[in-house]
Amino acid sequence: MRRWSRLAIVLVVLLAVGGAAAGHPRVDPGLFADSPAIAVPQELLPQAGVRIEGGRVLAVVEHDGVEGDLARALGKLGAELGGLYDGLLQVWIPQERLADAAELPGVAYVRRPHTPVTLGDPRPRLVSEGVHLLGASLFHATGVFGQGVKVAVIDGGFSALSQSYRMGEIDPEAVVWTRDYTGVGLEANGANAAHGTAVAQVVHNMAPQAELYLARIGTETDLAQAVRDCIERDVDLIVHSMGWVNTSFNDGTGVIADIVREATAEGIKWINAAGNHAQRHWTGTPAIGSGDWLEFEPGLRELELTVEGPGLVRVALTWDEWPHAGSDLDLFLYNDQGRQVAASRRSQEGQAPPTEMIDHYAQAGTYYVRVRAERAGEPVPIRIFSLWHKLSPHVAESSILQPGNAEEIFAVGTIGVGDWPAGPQQPYSSQGPTADGRLKPELVGLDGVTNFVYPQFWGTSAAAPHVAGGAALLLSQARRDGNELARDALRQLLLRWAADLGEPGPDPVYGHGRARFWVEQPRAERSIHVPEGDTAQPGDTVVVEIAVRMPSTQVGGLELKETLPQGLEGTIQSSGGADSTEEGHELLWRWDTLAPGEERTVAYTLTVPSDEFQESYRFSGNVNQDTVMGDALLRVSPAQEEPSVIAAPSPVRGDQVRFTVEGASAWEVRLRVHDVSGRLVYDSDWRPGPTYQWHLYDRRGRPVAGGIYLYWVEVRTPEGQTVRTAVERLLVLR
Repeated sequence: MRRWSRLAIVLVVLLAVGGAAAGHPRVDPGLFADSPAIAVPQELLPQAGVRIEGGRVLAVVEHDGVEGDLARALGKLGAELGGLYDGLLQVWIPQERLADAAELPGVAYVRRPHTPVTLGDPRPRLVSEGVHLLGASLFHATGVFGQGVKVAVIDGGFSALSQSYRMGEIDPEAVVWTRDYTGVGLEANGANAAHGTAVAQVVHNMAPQAELYLARIGTETDLAQAVRDCIERDVDLIVHSMGWVNTSFNDGTGVIADIVREATAEGIKWINAAGNHAQRHWTGTPAIGSGDWLEFEPGLRELELTVEGPGLVRVALTWDEWPHAGSDLDLFLYNDQGRQVAASRRSQEGQAPPTEMIDHYAQAGTYYVRVRAERAGEPVPIRIFSLWHKLSPHVAESSILQPGNAEEIFAVGTIGVGDWPAGPQQPYSSQGPTADGRLKPELVGLDGVTNFVYPQFWGTSAAAPHVAGGAALLLSQARRDGNELARDALRQLLLRWAADLGEPGPDPVYGHGRARFWVEQPRAERSIHVPEGDTAQPGDTVVVEIAVRMPSTQVGGLELKETLPQGLEGTIQSSGGADSTEEGHELLWRWDTLAPGEERTVAYTLTVPSDEFQESYRFSGNVNQDTVMGDALLRVSPAQEEPSVIAAPSPVRGDQVRFTVEGASAWEVRLRVHDVSGRLVYDSDWRPGPTYQWHLYDRRGRPVAGGIYLYWVEVRTPEGQTVRTAVERLLVLR
């Protein structure tokens, strides 16, 4: 267990026992990590002068007594002398004995040691702005740093990794395993060879105590071996800020997606950059024009490609005939003089896949991409990616690279850090849906953030590790609380907590919305008020109040949704200051921004239908798509009518009379009979209803004499209510 883990455990214990000492007038409250003056993460406590080891805290005792006597007295309290100076004793002392130390004879004050301030100007640590914008810093404040979670970064290179250690950007103890599958070396230089280091730093910023597993790969076989090694090492999360082309028709199939599924089948959560190719992609079903050239639009046989400086141009073509081509298409690159500068003319025979690829080192200028059908029947859907340069015209739709379009993984688009609250997405952020119509991406993260490798880290490559780091915090928090988040459970949590952007509901630009991580969930409590008692009756107007509270650790938007049972409609009576509302069968309140701990109360009314009786109605609701208040049940009793009694015809000439209650739900009945003077003649007591047969006996069991009698019937309903009939007359003839 690393030292920060021990500190975390010790601090939890000390916080429980240190309260009394913290309030002692001669004990520095700064000796306690929960002091308002020590608002720093636990790993920074030593910089704040608070050092805790082995259950003891380092303190300075100011005194005017005899040092030897005081040192012995402190020793009896479990303190160990660490140094002394005139009137000062530095000791390691159990935190729960600080108040006792302050009461010793001659002790004036017990405080933190003073610490020096260096007068140099050290380079500040570069931390991504996403740590605060996504809420990771709030997890850190509660002691959740990703501890106990294994995150693998599978990427194309980790040059500058050792330098990041030396500069303090990545803690070398956080990197527990590395592997180079390319044979050139983990930190070997090359194009974008430091990309993996930039990705790892973002994960480390978000979850600084997560264990990092770094794998450098260059081919699909490298990727497969890296995945198998991650499975063997029980990795929890894989972040892959890379994309692959020409391995499928972007429908989540093919070799790369199959490798990903090996990981996800073992419970690994895979988070992938969606790609930066919304402006570098074209797809459609072009017509075959004269000379067998494909027409991207009527009369348009080429896509323009702009190169701003010397560099490699890579263009990939595939068509919808996977896995083995039936048509033979060729790919060409021309310069602005009309001269062919590169061509890919693979012969699609036998087992050949439906792909072509051009790699060309180009000078700055304008180039043109063309496709010709060497052999084709009917026009076939095609897809072109220019990996590093924009195409014109381009098609943003369905531009997510593999394996981001695989169903089992989490694809992440991006919003610039300056546009984070409301968007829009970056214009280059790849969009869905997949070729087979599934929603992608799942979420959007952010880019343009501060980074050690890149002055500003742009692209979905930066967005994906932010989400991966946030996911690591959620896994760590769950494990701390004795729970475990399975892959599907984590997925649903991330989707529910996303802040919807763009068109209402999930869409192929933002997915489910902007990534958001909650240290604690918003709370809501519902109360239902009926006119009388706790049971409504048909026709009653019912008032429902809901109190919502923003978590004390969060600031942001809230959305409260209440879904009424079938047949009920609600009318909002109080909006609670919401920025927007909706009413009807589903009621909605939205607050754009609430402060930490802020509470709001809303209310609505509904009318219980009177035309169709229903015994109960069940309500359900959620806040930010999480069910944070339980279902509520509204019970309804039938309308109570005044009971009436039908008796045998009067006068009664026989030896019995039957009374039948109508107009009320009678569980029990009770007959009372009086003579005309008011004397009680007979009381049946409570009997099962709704009928009772009186045999014309009085209370002593003697036959009653002929004459006029007064009676009424009491009725007890199944709900426990008691009602009484009016007084009626009965003539008995003997």
